[in-house]
Amino acid sequence: MSVTTSGLQSKSGQSASRRAIELVSSMRFAIALLVVLSIASIIGTVLTQDDPYPNYVNQFGPFWADIFRSLGLYNVYSAWWFMLILGFLIASVSLCVIRNVLKMLADTKSWKDKVREASLRAFHHKGEFVVPQTRA
Repeated sequence: MSVTTSGLQSKSGQSASRRAIELVSSMRFAIALLVVLSIASIIGTVLTQDDPYPNYVNQFGPFWADIFRSLGLYNVYSAWWFMLILGFLIASVSLCVIRNVLKMLADTKSWKDKVREASLRAFHHKGEFVVPQTRA
């Protein structure tokens, strides 16, 4: 069985929309969004949130205080860009689950507890080693 991280494979529609759906539904995109969210969460944890603006001016100076305010770093968890990243993450994970749920259900229905040694040797990726002792 081949595991792929490429996105949802759409056969219809325009090529730009198809590529956009494949990008959003890929697991790599979801992981990249998680990394960006974790960096934003670190910033939101390090900077005190929702303090009065003069406190930020005293702490960072007027230049950096204005830049941080324009980026929305004083209320990271309710900033529009943080919510947008969360929305894309929800869409990406949902599309990944939708794409793979049929494969997962098929795998659960074909689960075998007792597998013979010969069928394990038939797998493409296998490894064997010989132990010099007996089984007892």
